[in-house]
Amino acid sequence: MFVNNVRESIGGLEQDELEEYLKKLRSVLKRKYQKDVKPSELEQRVDEFVRGRDPKIDYFESYLVTFDELSINGAINALSLEKVKMPKTWRQLLLKVTEDRTLSPEVVKHLENEEILTEIKALFYYSIEYCKNENRDQFYQNLYHFNGFLKIRSNKS
Repeated sequence: MFVNNVRESIGGLEQDELEEYLKKLRSVLKRKYQKDVKPSELEQRVDEFVRGRDPKIDYFESYLVTFDELSINGAINALSLEKVKMPKTWRQLLLKVTEDRTLSPEVVKHLENEEILTEIKALFYYSIEYCKNENRDQFYQNLYHFNGFLKIRSNKS
């Protein structure tokens, strides 16, 4: 029953959500299971799983871990056949993009200050808003160039 719920949860993802899921799944397999699977092979395995093939236990576990990394309570939602909500809020986006990053001690010591937290929130929001574009490739290019600009300072250190 639960395995079929996970199958349906993966099968019910929109194309862009599935692409994001597969990218994250590949990362999970590398990081947690030391498995380096080619993207095309991984896509095939997931497709076979969705169509009914029994998975190896480590792959099934990685499917659940991936749902958890992409969404709050993602694995529980997939197991119970509730809709897995991909990041659509600022909070979810921040959780998703910062999970593998740590803050430097110079920053951490200032995070108790409410004014600093407000400015960090504004920096994140306005950076995304500044780069936004209807065209995905253009949005990526805007982000890439904006990040390049921000890296200028760190390269001088």
